[in-house]
Amino acid sequence: MRRSFVLLGAAAWLMVPASASAAPGASAHAYLIMPFENTAEDPALDWLSAGLAHSLGEYLLGFGQQVMDPEERTVLLEGSGIPPGAPLALASALELGRRTLARPTGLRVDRLVLGRFNVDQGDITVAARTIDLKREKARPWQSRSGRLKDLLQLGRDLALAMARDEKIAIADGREEFLRKHTEDVPLLAFETYCRAVCESDSKERLRLLRKALQQYPGFPKAAYQAGALLAREERWVDAAAVLGKASSDPFPYESDYHLLIAQVALGRKDPQTAIAEARRALAIAESARGHLLLGRALQASGDSPAALAELEKARSADLTDAEIEELRRTIERVKNPRSTP
Repeated sequence: MRRSFVLLGAAAWLMVPASASAAPGASAHAYLIMPFENTAEDPALDWLSAGLAHSLGEYLLGFGQQVMDPEERTVLLEGSGIPPGAPLALASALELGRRTLARPTGLRVDRLVLGRFNVDQGDITVAARTIDLKREKARPWQSRSGRLKDLLQLGRDLALAMARDEKIAIADGREEFLRKHTEDVPLLAFETYCRAVCESDSKERLRLLRKALQQYPGFPKAAYQAGALLAREERWVDAAAVLGKASSDPFPYESDYHLLIAQVALGRKDPQTAIAEARRALAIAESARGHLLLGRALQASGDSPAALAELEKARSADLTDAEIEELRRTIERVKNPRSTP
């Protein structure tokens, strides 16, 4: 009956609800963000190709959009014969977009983002443009330049510029939050974090995430990603310890962060903490997974009626999740052992 509520690394992006950060009425799109082209052709900077794409994806998720996760993107690019970070002409980008729209499964993206960067004597220029795949129309390039040490601020400003160009509404006060969020993170810790989330080997990824936490104690996103890895291995005590190091809720994973703490608490046989954390997650963003996890926690605490009520809410939000009905039947069997489900 146990099933993990944790998605590994960047795949967890797709769990972030639009209501977590986006203002009511914000437009919703699904994005395929290509690794940024390294026009400086400096191999030492190759980490920026995937790192900038990852960072932009996190911002768009925080703005209430959907983003194709890196693993799915890698499969798509390999199937299309496109090396990561390779220059992509507009005609090739449109053809790639047509393929994604025609796929029978997976995220059906309607936006493709091309990016590039150049570093020269400590100065960096980052640029990106959005392509509307349904209309087959490219938006103008958005570009930001500055010192390499200010990379995080440049990335933030680029994401905000693209959001404005796409007419994506951003909740009041969110820009100020993002400004402080990016100013706090040292560039070295950001580089280590980017290397970690792009690492396919789970042990190496965890090592890099722990290193990022050493370079920037309290690094919220690094703590969340490391906790997700440890929870996937059911290392509940270790997961709880690393999640407790986060200095604040990690953008854009705020709701999932509390769901993860709740899942870890259940693994540690602590249903009361799980209940409190699942409710915190639902206060940030309503989700079927949140109600399902709260139902599990309530059932573990012995409150079957409340658990069934949460499962009804979960089923109303997602009619396709078979686990919801499976748990409901299990609870009914416990309540009425002689009845037929």
